[in-house]
Amino acid sequence: MIPTGRLWVLLCLLAVPMMAAGFFPGLGGAVLVLDVLALALAGADFLMARRVRLEVSRKLPTRLSVGAPNKVELLLVHRSGQAVDVRVRDDVPESFTATPEEAPLHLSADSQTRWVYRVSPSKRGKFAFGDVHVRVQGPLGLVFHERHFPLAQNVSVFPDLRGASRLLLSGAALDLVNLGLRQLRRDGRGSEFARLRDYAQGDSVREVDWKATARRTRPVTRVMESERSQSILICVDAGRSMAAQVDGLTKLDHAVNAALFLAFVAVRNGDRVGLAVFADGVKAYLPPAAGRLQYRKILDTLYSTTPSLTYVDYLALFKELNVRLTRRSLLCVFTDFLDEEQASTMVAPLHRLARRHVPLCLSVRDTALAALLRTEPAGPEQAYQQAVASELLTDRESLKAKVSAGGVQMLDVQPDELSLAAVNRYLDIKARGVL
Repeated sequence: MIPTGRLWVLLCLLAVPMMAAGFFPGLGGAVLVLDVLALALAGADFLMARRVRLEVSRKLPTRLSVGAPNKVELLLVHRSGQAVDVRVRDDVPESFTATPEEAPLHLSADSQTRWVYRVSPSKRGKFAFGDVHVRVQGPLGLVFHERHFPLAQNVSVFPDLRGASRLLLSGAALDLVNLGLRQLRRDGRGSEFARLRDYAQGDSVREVDWKATARRTRPVTRVMESERSQSILICVDAGRSMAAQVDGLTKLDHAVNAALFLAFVAVRNGDRVGLAVFADGVKAYLPPAAGRLQYRKILDTLYSTTPSLTYVDYLALFKELNVRLTRRSLLCVFTDFLDEEQASTMVAPLHRLARRHVPLCLSVRDTALAALLRTEPAGPEQAYQQAVASELLTDRESLKAKVSAGGVQMLDVQPDELSLAAVNRYLDIKARGVL
């Protein structure tokens, strides 16, 4: 039995005559009767709430996406002849954020009611939902009868695949511009013949197919597309610096989401995609291959990847890549440049790899440091923190300049822009024929 606000108000009102009974002894009996009556009403309200017949079930998605709002649905079946008010709360895993956490619902007589809320997981992996808690309010509004429905349920949290899902569902009629992506095929700028089409205003004279024009007696343009079956290797840093939180997720989670989106687009574009997860050594390696099965292998590998609290050995990574990669490849390295001493070890070996391959370094900006520098210091401690943040960002910019000096491409973007930025740079490299 849980008292409602109405019962507390009633008890407070009864406290007035109880205090008055200290000055007027004759009121003691009446106060006692009122107290017993209030308790009797509360007991009767509790019994009526307890008789309410209620069934609850939960519907979860097959898989949840980390850092994204995922819909969870509770179905409440009310099998009593009178309407009732309830409060519902679900036991979500500790690392999940539920919005809203609970809800007041009005259940009509003999009805079914659906309550939909959303959870945002902050970690990947396997988790368990617990019981559903329902407080049934008595018809007098004095007490709640709390019930626990045992609905323990396991769920897997995967990287955020919403971008890839939208790409898959859109099919051939995909509107890439609305997604923020450039075209997968760059007509007229690639190296492989795709098709012929009627001449359109703005086409270059060099793109006109004169033989086809003569046959059709109207101008015809030759359409080229980017070369397929090229090799892409995605390298994901799983070291200690990638464990830092940025906008609710670790830098590793942002990198994993972007890596999977990039892999999906590249596989869909006919390229061969591989994966290397590294920290103080290479933790996992998938040689470049084509097809959906390869994308599934990449997804399974990244699903279980967690940051290691160790230094990052870039030299070990690049030595292994130098042996394994015999074909010219696009190397997309998702890493962090906040630790200058550690990240500086990647400069020389990365420049050597740039002689054979096309390296692309991608990192997530630390929004917390930038926000700290924009605020007015409230005291000496915050001023010291701003000085440290300024020095870190200066070192980061210096390191980025050193990396870029050797022909290595760089991307340093906001967390929510990393996926699209990575894919657009990949498409740009394909279109320019650099690879």
